[in-house]
Amino acid sequence: MDIEKQNFTEQLQKSIEDDSFVRMTLGKYRGDDKEFENIFVSRIETKEGEKLSLKLRYKTKDIVKNYDFEKGIKLVDEITGKDFLSATLFTTAHDFTLDYSKKRVPSLHIKKPTQTEKPAVTHNKVKSRFANEDAKYFQLLGITGREGKVKADKYDKFRQVDKFIETMDSLYRASELREKSELMIIDMGSGKSYMTFAVYDYFTNTLKKKVYVKGIELREDLVDLSNRIAGECGFENLKFIKGTIENFAKEDADIVSALHACDTATDDAIVTAIRSHAEIIILAPCCHKYLRKKISIPELMNPIYRHGILEERLSITLTDGLRAMVMEYYGYDTKIFEFISSEHTAKNTMITAVKNKSSGDKEKKLIEIGKIKDEYGIDEFYLDKKIFS
Repeated sequence: MDIEKQNFTEQLQKSIEDDSFVRMTLGKYRGDDKEFENIFVSRIETKEGEKLSLKLRYKTKDIVKNYDFEKGIKLVDEITGKDFLSATLFTTAHDFTLDYSKKRVPSLHIKKPTQTEKPAVTHNKVKSRFANEDAKYFQLLGITGREGKVKADKYDKFRQVDKFIETMDSLYRASELREKSELMIIDMGSGKSYMTFAVYDYFTNTLKKKVYVKGIELREDLVDLSNRIAGECGFENLKFIKGTIENFAKEDADIVSALHACDTATDDAIVTAIRSHAEIIILAPCCHKYLRKKISIPELMNPIYRHGILEERLSITLTDGLRAMVMEYYGYDTKIFEFISSEHTAKNTMITAVKNKSSGDKEKKLIEIGKIKDEYGIDEFYLDKKIFS
């Protein structure tokens, strides 16, 4: 066994034995299952005693499996460096990150602890959350009541925010941004800013990271409301600015997000993110109207797409697929997936893009985009007009 990996596994074993274990994440999945993404490890209480709980994260679902400590540690050891090229162990004493190079050479990094207090061991029926349900801003924004509990009619919104933060956390931990001392995060079309507040709170108070977060919103009343609540919560590096996504001044950013920016506003967010040299882009698009009128259905497919609902789904698929291809042209690795069940919201598609150091074959990607446009008679799909002109 490589000495670095051996040290990492020994630290995991030690943290369980001396009760300093906080949690663990495994990322950079390189296995064969295209739907599989991450594993999150926690410690829970069951009827049979304490166990290691592994939450297996897929694009469309989570599967939780509980193991005795010895078996759980053995399983983590087996898949680290094989299926997962990054593993981070959080203890109350240190954070240990084991990273593998492309040649599968491990390196162990030790940092100050993200969390110095051991979390309470939860029952296996309690779901872990990334968004802070007890936060003052959720009450001020009407998500929770005076008792700090999520209101019944606001649970779907809270669930979306929580899932969004979980996704951002996963992307952040697998990126080189975790090495930066300060981060700039821009939320395009922040609206009532549920997600914007939760992002600031999570990075500042959970990850103990110095962040500057800006929310861009056109409606002045929402900007004023959000700035007032940020002041009441003492969030000094959280600011909200009145303006459109399209006209927002170019500014370097590490992470750019846009949650449910309507129709071409999502494209404007992509343009801003690329021009801001963002390392991570997170989008939850909606209202795909622009491209539908421009599509010319191939004659062979007319009998299928004569049904309006199928034509609408085609326009959504083409719009988001072409968006991903443009970001890949600019050097990003992209994923499109359902980030939350449709029972919570119909607007459940997420596009993520992470900057890749490898430039790739840009000319080939441009040719691929052109062929798809030609196939469906698309002269332009707005994003290409904004970014290639």
